[in-house]
Amino acid sequence: MILIGHWSLDIGHWTLVIDHWTLVIGHWTFRRQAHPRTPSRHQASRPLTKGQCPARGRESSFRAQSDSFPPEGSRMWRSASDIFLGALGDLRRSWKVLAITDLAYKAIAFALLMPATTLILYWLRARTSQRVVADTDIAMFFLTTPTGIVTLLLGGSLIVAITAVEASCLMAVAVGASQDIRLNGRGALRFGATNALNVLRLSGHMVLRVMLGVVPFGIAAGLVYVALLRAHDINYYLAQKPPQFWIAVVLVALIGIGLALLLARTIARWAFAWPLVAFEQVHPRQALGESAKRAAGSYGLILASLALWAVSTFVLTSALTWLMRSIGLSVAPSVAGSLSLLLLFLSLWVLVASALLLAVNVVNFSLFALVLTRLYQRLAQRTPASLARYAGEVWGIRLRGPSGIGILSLIVLGLGGVAALAFLATRNQAPIVVIAHRGSSAVAPENTLAAFRLAAEQRTDLVELDVQESSDGQVLVAHDADLMKVSANPARIWESNAATLRAIDIGTYRDPRYAAERVPTLAEALAVCKGRCKVLVELKSYGHNQHLEERVVQIVEAAGMVNECEFMSLDHDMARKLKQLRPSWRVGFLVAKAVGDLTELNGDFLAVEASLATRRFIRRAHRAGQDVYIWTVNDAAWMLVGLTRGVDGLITDHPDVARRVIAARARMSEPQRLLVAMLIRFGATAQAVETEDALRP
Repeated sequence: MILIGHWSLDIGHWTLVIDHWTLVIGHWTFRRQAHPRTPSRHQASRPLTKGQCPARGRESSFRAQSDSFPPEGSRMWRSASDIFLGALGDLRRSWKVLAITDLAYKAIAFALLMPATTLILYWLRARTSQRVVADTDIAMFFLTTPTGIVTLLLGGSLIVAITAVEASCLMAVAVGASQDIRLNGRGALRFGATNALNVLRLSGHMVLRVMLGVVPFGIAAGLVYVALLRAHDINYYLAQKPPQFWIAVVLVALIGIGLALLLARTIARWAFAWPLVAFEQVHPRQALGESAKRAAGSYGLILASLALWAVSTFVLTSALTWLMRSIGLSVAPSVAGSLSLLLLFLSLWVLVASALLLAVNVVNFSLFALVLTRLYQRLAQRTPASLARYAGEVWGIRLRGPSGIGILSLIVLGLGGVAALAFLATRNQAPIVVIAHRGSSAVAPENTLAAFRLAAEQRTDLVELDVQESSDGQVLVAHDADLMKVSANPARIWESNAATLRAIDIGTYRDPRYAAERVPTLAEALAVCKGRCKVLVELKSYGHNQHLEERVVQIVEAAGMVNECEFMSLDHDMARKLKQLRPSWRVGFLVAKAVGDLTELNGDFLAVEASLATRRFIRRAHRAGQDVYIWTVNDAAWMLVGLTRGVDGLITDHPDVARRVIAARARMSEPQRLLVAMLIRFGATAQAVETEDALRP
């Protein structure tokens, strides 16, 4: 109650703060309306019209405003539109130099960034005993350890600096044009390189201050979690969404809005920091403060101009994505009769899509730099130093005549070869195992004997289940820390004895016909599956285990299912301990997110979140002798994506769908398999590939 009262006071405090800012904004708006003699900097060049003469009273001021000129907001957006349209004109006039400069910079940055990233990773590995940091340990590592914090600061600074130097190179082209100086790509890159060190130092200041500014909001969100979402397992709140969940959502949303407003204000205040360092040689430590002074009174114009750029970027990128997707979905089926034609189309599609995406990226970032240049020239109140020493002849890349055609042909053939190799690499893979996630949990209650029986009937290869210890040392099958999600009962597994837990109905929440289902023991689950399917046992860790690994070993050996069980855990120490107890058993590691090379965990298999299972990751795991399972894939399209990439197992709530998808794909010809993979890549929905008929092009 004290904590809730504390939060009420905090909410009241923030309400007063919001009211205070509302009054301040209202007061500022009134002053702007009542004193049109002091227009903002971006309006100073406009002469006052007759209706804009100063008014003595509030009424005459409002009348003058309504009769003679649009509201303040309209003028701001009009000014922002002028800046954006001016930037578009600059892009049209200088697009060749901008494109060459940006492409050359991206190539150089990539060549430098890869070694830098490798060095940072080697430094990390030298500073910590952990070769792989996974899941919740990632946040703990980067937020609570000196090495992690330094890495976050260095990495963030490097990323910001790379972006800043790229922007300064493109801005140099625009500033040079305003000085009647024709900069070429080489000169623009030389300008960026000259200022790179100072830009990196400035980026470090920016990242550090943003990190410090975000800390209070992170603490506030953490307090919301502690106050409202710690009473029960988080899965209960996510599944049932009780009132406390929605209160937490609202509070976190308010915190997020506050953070977004702070970041928007920060962006406006620091908008000129990069050009101040690059064009006026302002010291990095002074640039942020000087930028805030120059931008004072023009935050709205700066944010409005950047908002127009962001909208244009979104529209252009979305339009291109839609166009390429439509072309793929409409053309690919018509060439599905021939593998060579299909590969040729794929090569051409990849070539065109890559070129267009790169062009859009260049246009979007060039436009950003030009908008920033226009804002700087309009509001910064200083004339940049001459860029004459960076001037030179325009240079470029020519792809004309036979040589150009030959180069493009080689690119097309190369992409076709890559596509063919990627496809052929997955042709003869071993049989895929279907793993029923907590049993057939889409139909039956999860982690119940009914779910395990149904999964066996649906011809699953392995039943995945979760085990924990009760207070009296019994190994029970349960996923969450408590039973709130499956029974609305707050009993915690490690605090309750087995008899109490096994008296609770955990089936009715799914369907009344499962009212007889109770929390099973591991021994009961193994007995149901024995001779029908194998079992994948996940050892849960909530910090209260007694001797879970040893007891699991005893139960499995007593059931005579040593060769019919596999084991894994999100707690990698538990997995290692089990492997030490029984080196010959098949033990893997469960991973959602990771930093580092997961194959160095040296498990028999890796059970990873589906997005981690890229072709490259799967090939690396296979070279290390490790299988790859992906979870939790309930969509037929995602199942096919996994099969195409070469996974060894699908962990799913729908083992029947997975079995049907695998069987249908096995009957396909090679062109059909490639076509289905392409259709999914082009955005085909799950319904378009879920049935056997639909899976046939």
